Amino acid sequence: MGKNHLGGANFWTGALATVAAISLWGGVPAIGAVPSTMMNQSGSDTLSSDFREVETLPNLPETTLNEKIREFSAASPLSAQDENGRTLTQKFTSGLATPDQTVKLTATAEIDSVVALVAAKWPASGPQPLAVLGRTLKGGAWTDWETVGEEFETSADGQTKATEAWIVVNAAKVEIALVMSDSTANIQPQLEVIDPGTRVEDNKFALPETGSTLAGPVPAQAGGKDGGTPNNDPSTDDSGQQVQPQPPANAWTNVPATDGPVELLTRDAWGADPSWRTWTPRAGKVQAAVVHHTASQNDYSAEAVPGILRAIYRYHALSLKWGDIGYNVLVDNYGRAWQGRDGDFWSYNTIGAHASGVNQSTFGISVLGNYSNFRPSDAAVATVAKVITYKLPVGMDPFNMSTPVTKANGTVIHVPVVSGHRDVGATACPGQAFYDYLPTVRKLVADYIAVPWYTVKEPNYVTAEREQTAGGIPLQLAGANRIDTSIEIAKHAFPSGTNTVYLARSDNTADALAGGALTDGPIVLVNSGQDTVYKVKSYIASTGAKRVVALGGYGAVNESTLRAVAGSASTSRLAGGNRAETAAQIAVQVTQTNPGMSAVYLAEQSKGVDALAAGSLIDGPVLLVPSSGKLPAAVSSAIRKIAPSTVIALGGTGAVSDEILNQAAAGRSSSRIAGADRYGTARAISQYRYPEGAARVYLASGSNPVDAVAGGVLTDGPILLLPNSAGATLDGNAGGEINRLGAKFVTSLGGDAAVAMTQVHQAVVYSLM
Repeated sequence: MGKNHLGGANFWTGALATVAAISLWGGVPAIGAVPSTMMNQSGSDTLSSDFREVETLPNLPETTLNEKIREFSAASPLSAQDENGRTLTQKFTSGLATPDQTVKLTATAEIDSVVALVAAKWPASGPQPLAVLGRTLKGGAWTDWETVGEEFETSADGQTKATEAWIVVNAAKVEIALVMSDSTANIQPQLEVIDPGTRVEDNKFALPETGSTLAGPVPAQAGGKDGGTPNNDPSTDDSGQQVQPQPPANAWTNVPATDGPVELLTRDAWGADPSWRTWTPRAGKVQAAVVHHTASQNDYSAEAVPGILRAIYRYHALSLKWGDIGYNVLVDNYGRAWQGRDGDFWSYNTIGAHASGVNQSTFGISVLGNYSNFRPSDAAVATVAKVITYKLPVGMDPFNMSTPVTKANGTVIHVPVVSGHRDVGATACPGQAFYDYLPTVRKLVADYIAVPWYTVKEPNYVTAEREQTAGGIPLQLAGANRIDTSIEIAKHAFPSGTNTVYLARSDNTADALAGGALTDGPIVLVNSGQDTVYKVKSYIASTGAKRVVALGGYGAVNESTLRAVAGSASTSRLAGGNRAETAAQIAVQVTQTNPGMSAVYLAEQSKGVDALAAGSLIDGPVLLVPSSGKLPAAVSSAIRKIAPSTVIALGGTGAVSDEILNQAAAGRSSSRIAGADRYGTARAISQYRYPEGAARVYLASGSNPVDAVAGGVLTDGPILLLPNSAGATLDGNAGGEINRLGAKFVTSLGGDAAVAMTQVHQAVVYSLM
């Protein structure tokens, strides 16, 4: 159970009808008597405003109702200790006093799916319910009234209050009641029912007839004082229709824990629709782990879990406009762990939406079900402990009951390292029975910390990345901006310092396009800003550089900036009247430093993208040329001075025409390295330079390749330019080249906005193939 006020998309637009149904995803309608679980069926999201006012709720005495109101509105618990010294929350005592008379607003809805999410929503301003209750019709009889959730949620825009997600299973109808203290004239509630649909893929998560689960063998009675009782719900609904049978386990609590690491099932596994996620994942801290329960019905089958997760995701992301599911990880009672919040689980803690005020500093894990009277199964408890063990930073003591946690407003609270939701907010979550069992969870975490294996199965790429970084090779060379990134690249390329540092203008790198051939020092981007001057000057001083060279004229790097950053080092400039002349000056300088060079490479001058992938070409410099017409005199002069044996064009004839290539070759041998586009050309350069493969590969954005300018000095592997480099999927052609190279190490140039870490992970996967 969680709450947050993060951004999200407004799903409902325009006027809202009394009942509205929206298809969640395309599917094939059921035909004849084929079971719905054997084919895809689209889901729906239905809103109803058909509430009516009643004086009493059927089969619910006012005394029982008042007790539920007091418990729901409780703000703090009365604590006591058991015989073992454990602090237990025995009873919530500070609930609101109930009025002498209440008014109830009720609404009912038909349920057409095995699993459904039910919620009530109302305006955040105006009268507010004292509590919201619900009941379901199963097997022709109504269940007892229960409180829907343990706190009210708030939409991201602050306009709507709502119940928590209430999952109902095998119900024919549902009834919701808002209990008000006074007139209901100014409240306009809505009843929302989300059918998550079914997928054929969901069936692979079913409990086999043998009774075994992904957690282990045939279920046995769970240990502990609250091990649970059998579930006796009928197998038909009130209309006589067959409902999805209960799993063959003798009780939903009776799943044993198993040894070894747990697998984290992906968002793809449960069918997360990426179009619903409108919140951008951001990294937070883990100062504590917060344990939740979803406070929903427990009699769900193993194969129903993906649908439950889709429904919660839909409700959190779109209905409440949070932009994604709130919990970082969810655990079902069969002991399976499912990734909730999007983001890189393996590299950082994604800020969730599970505990208001502490989301940015805690990890949230929730178990599907209601654990007020019974704790989860041994399998679920063990999985919770294993996931928490994996996410807790090294050195954190799970027995520490007073660790500092920084709230969003900057205040610091002290809570257990392994907390229940009620430890960080006014709620009964994760249920009394589960909360009483948290000392056992803490002991399990301590036991797992002591064992020499990871408690969550890591994908192969995670192990490879850990080995790479342990060997001092970063996955990412990046700073807060392009200037900081160029400094990080420089530090990596020249870890022991350098005699020479080259400077290039940060907002127009044209003069540095051919600088990749300068292998005697790094290229650092610069502007005239005071902060930049200070950072670059500090870096240059740290290298012990004796010489600082500006690439380009005074309009590129002005003299005052050059002198300011150089400090005591001497200054000079490699410049021409335009980028082609500047590249020619650089090329001559390069060959004077490296007289054995035998080639000259030509790259188109207006964009110069092909020149950026040529940094690994160590047998000759790059000259910038027009795509057609007459070869600039400065280029012809440079070629005569260099006297190469061959001239090679980079890119197709649209980039460097045969006319230009022939003029430059002037009787020398000539050839071309080209692909269908800039990305293909970068791969072709990689294949030309590393025909036998390379141990390392660099990734850079192809749409805004400024980071590749500074990366040109990295000569131990090719630079591959990526299309859609900030997207979720690595270009398959780039992946194929990584595989061909046999690269063992992958490093991106620039931050996540330049090359997404998801693409870096995928590149590592290609390196393992």
